[in-house]
Amino acid sequence: MRAYQEEYLGLLAGTAQGPSLEAVERGTALLRENLFPVLDDILDAGDQELADLYEFAEKLMSGQAWDVGLHYRVHLALMDYARHAGRTDMLLRELYKVGMSLYYLENMLVPDQTRLFSTRMRLCFTECASYFGTPAYDELDAESRGYVHRSMGNIALAYHGTDPAATKAKLAALERSIRILSDPDVRAKTPELPWDTYLYKSHQERTSLLASLRRGDAGPETYAQVLESAQIVQERQLAAFRERGVPPDPRWQYAYMAARYHCGAMLLPELLDGLYALSRSRPEDDFSSLGAFAHIGAPAYFMDYAKGLPEPQAMERDVRVERMTRRMRAYLYALPPEENGDLLLFHLRQFLYIYKEDQGAIPFFELLQDFFATRFPAGFVRLWIMGRLARALTGWAVEDCPEKLSGLCGTRGAGEVRERRAELEDFAMRAGRLADAGMIHFFRMETSACRGLFEEEEALLRLHTHLGANLLRGHSSTRDFADIALGHHRAFDERSGYPLDFSARGLAVRPMIALVSVADCLARADRDAVSRSRPALSLDEALEHIQKGAGTVYDPFAAALLTSPDRRELLRRSLPAWKEEALAELRRRASEHQ
Repeated sequence: MRAYQEEYLGLLAGTAQGPSLEAVERGTALLRENLFPVLDDILDAGDQELADLYEFAEKLMSGQAWDVGLHYRVHLALMDYARHAGRTDMLLRELYKVGMSLYYLENMLVPDQTRLFSTRMRLCFTECASYFGTPAYDELDAESRGYVHRSMGNIALAYHGTDPAATKAKLAALERSIRILSDPDVRAKTPELPWDTYLYKSHQERTSLLASLRRGDAGPETYAQVLESAQIVQERQLAAFRERGVPPDPRWQYAYMAARYHCGAMLLPELLDGLYALSRSRPEDDFSSLGAFAHIGAPAYFMDYAKGLPEPQAMERDVRVERMTRRMRAYLYALPPEENGDLLLFHLRQFLYIYKEDQGAIPFFELLQDFFATRFPAGFVRLWIMGRLARALTGWAVEDCPEKLSGLCGTRGAGEVRERRAELEDFAMRAGRLADAGMIHFFRMETSACRGLFEEEEALLRLHTHLGANLLRGHSSTRDFADIALGHHRAFDERSGYPLDFSARGLAVRPMIALVSVADCLARADRDAVSRSRPALSLDEALEHIQKGAGTVYDPFAAALLTSPDRRELLRRSLPAWKEEALAELRRRASEHQ
């Protein structure tokens, strides 16, 4: 590899809790000066340069390094080269790699149903798979044939089973792949390929259609095929345990039990007992994928299935949910900072999407704070500061223009706003701390890369308002803040910002959306609390930006609160204190759960 590639990988190695601004600036400069010119003129690259690019791209997704956006961009350029150069072997490899990059990007959205890259992903895998059965296939070497068959199975990844039509398409893709992978004549052509591994992966993917069974919109064919695959996966897990002592993966133990339940071979109490046992099956210090599923995934599935229990059994359910939730929180705080892999973060997101605070006795607000505190401390600090800023702005609005807050929290008129000042300030504090709840989908993307954002990543990050609002609406402790999370990046005049289809007009929380929007800008003045998606500003720059945007980006009443020199000076003194307060809260939470 080239020296700049080695240096960039070295920068990635130190990003367990997020890169410093200096690392982001250095990484961006390295890529801008050395990599991007090569990618722009990829058709002129020599063989050694192409080999170095491929090695670099692969190391971007190995070990602690994780820069899927750059991995995608490099492989996309290599795919263009292969297509123009007429190199079929290289094209097949790159179609597979680009498709997988898109899968990793889009997988950050799961378990929400929003999708961005499914069509692009499917086109890559389908083009690669289309070589099977053609004269060109017979001319391919073993490695290229491997990419063809892996892509054939991966077409199913582009169908998320979110409705009966998607489930049917996914089943059809997997059925074709399994049939071809099982064909002895196909295997005989390239005996050196790991056919059984490919087949096993296809059965694992078919087992993932359990989500369709849980929704109850799948037909009998889906039930039969999911159960068949779950049994095959279970048998292989047990065989590995007997022959090599490899412990069964709790994920597939759950899948086997759930498939049997949906097909009528297991009763609901049996399934719940099994899930509860799985949640206690791994040591508290097991931070592997097995431990992550046991401590986080299994409780999430338990809560999901337990909704079907009759009322007389609800008390026992709630006791178990509370126990599992408390164990999960302890596990969360025990996790090492560098443990932020895709699978762990998926389990965490899934837990949040399924959790019901009326069953678990822990407010959803607090669980969200735990997730930020343990997996994205810089984000926790930033949101704490945003909460403090929103609280201060609300207090100043009560003093200067209380009529602007009328309607907030059910207030009627300026007099009642003044009387309920403490309540409104507390509401503002929580609003600021929940504004970016949707960022739980992008913890790893925010903390792993040392560079600016690509357009694909910007498109993903803009979804955090929608994702956060979806999460907050489901719980009594957070639903009042959903529209604030949704709208705080939309411009006051609704001519810019996002989401484009959001309007605050007529909403009781409109003044709080305006205040949180201003707080979001001011929070950028703390260099350690910013992110790649929000470049740092000095406090003076932030204040100037707000005043220039008054009437367009920012509500004039909110901008006017910051014209006082005394208040500006108070902010200058308070920001460091609020940061120390946030860091102290992080330490308190960690100590409480040790």
